[in-house]
Amino acid sequence: MDETGFRIGIGKDQSIVTKRKRLHLFGMPENRESATAIECISAAGVVIPAFLILSGQVHMDQWYRLSELSPHTKITLSSSGYSNDQIALSWIKHFDEHTAGAATSAYRLLVIDGHGSHHTKEFIGYCAKKRIIPFALPPHLTHLLQPLDVVVFQPLKHYHAKALDVIIRDGVVNVTKLEFLSLIEGVRRQAFTAKTIKSAFKKTGIWPFDPDLVIRAVEEREAALRTPSPQPSLLASSDFETPVTLRQINKVANRIGEALHEIDDDLDNDFSWDIDRFIRGALTTAAELVQVKRDLSRTKKAELMQRQRRAMKNRPLQSGGVLTVAEARDMVVQRDEDALVKAQRLVDAAQKKLRNLYKRNAEGAAKKARKWRMDKVTDTLEVYDENGSVRALDRLLGILPAPRRIDIAALTSTSSHPHSATCEDNEGVSAYAKTIKTIGHPSRLHVPQWHNACPPPPGAPMVPPSTAQSLQLRPRIIRRKYPSLAEQ
Repeated sequence: MDETGFRIGIGKDQSIVTKRKRLHLFGMPENRESATAIECISAAGVVIPAFLILSGQVHMDQWYRLSELSPHTKITLSSSGYSNDQIALSWIKHFDEHTAGAATSAYRLLVIDGHGSHHTKEFIGYCAKKRIIPFALPPHLTHLLQPLDVVVFQPLKHYHAKALDVIIRDGVVNVTKLEFLSLIEGVRRQAFTAKTIKSAFKKTGIWPFDPDLVIRAVEEREAALRTPSPQPSLLASSDFETPVTLRQINKVANRIGEALHEIDDDLDNDFSWDIDRFIRGALTTAAELVQVKRDLSRTKKAELMQRQRRAMKNRPLQSGGVLTVAEARDMVVQRDEDALVKAQRLVDAAQKKLRNLYKRNAEGAAKKARKWRMDKVTDTLEVYDENGSVRALDRLLGILPAPRRIDIAALTSTSSHPHSATCEDNEGVSAYAKTIKTIGHPSRLHVPQWHNACPPPPGAPMVPPSTAQSLQLRPRIIRRKYPSLAEQ
């Protein structure tokens, strides 16, 4: 096992050589925040899940919403982003969790360096309890004996810098912990291959066991220090050729070139040279266009991913401690479910409050109507159903579920029936008015939708629709606007 550090937003410096005078500059991110990964590999070519150390004090649920993270990855926090005694003890438990089932013998050998956090009483005691043998490498020799340092960490840093360069070219210049966590699993998959891990143990002579391999490496380093480096040659150069372009356009260009070669004697030299330059320029332009389209598509995708990540709620999840991605995701899901339940309670309470308000208003209207009938201001309210039968209501509650202005289609009275103001069709169903209210006479409420198939009774005073829609059951309004009707 060994630790390796990352600068979240720092990759490798690059030099771009071009024959064009126009420069395209990409701003590199300046986030130098530290992060540490504790990695552990075995001679069988296996790597255990990552153990990441981020700088901070609080786990944020936004980190664990990333689908790129493995559920078995563990994330812990420290103020500096580096390991300490407590984190080392947490890691050895992580190591035991993922290697106990794969052990082929009673004991497991753990090769470690001389960092003080690996030699604490708690660390050694846990190793003894779990039958883990910690073997410390000699100081100042980890660059020759540590498999991770010798082979694996170099491609790990390379792929991290490459992935960082890709997202920067796609337009993501603000690299944070979110981008680092979204990249680290893909970087580890590229670096920690079985072939690379086995070659690391072989090159350090640990497995297969070959101490002479390390001794030869030391002797070669000593010889290299004694031998002066050769002076670089100033005459070295490299040929510059036309870049590779699209296959289809290249085939056409080749055919044109062959045709020109066959008739070269019949063409002017300047004209032949111009055609050749035109073909090469067309190939270069086509290649650049394809690359620009590809870069634009990747830039749009990167911007979309960044907007989606920024749109996620970044709420504190846990203060300190170690969390696996699976545990943190369960906590995030539980928190979302709790928030949903709380919101549902608020909605239910608001709906209940609204229903109670409607109920109070309806009961108030019904009490007012009953008072008017008891004071002989209005008579009994009668309802016609679809079969033509009539019944009297003592309460408005149920007919008027909420206080509102009642649409009065007509307000009439007939001479033949002083208490009726409707006309009947052949089936005995009211077809003229929906609500009729008169002073001192019974009112009839007709259940079916009213229509104008039956004209109003002769001599019935008409109420304009706008006035009828604005009227409420108030006798004072009727007496004031329709005195003739009130007298009836």
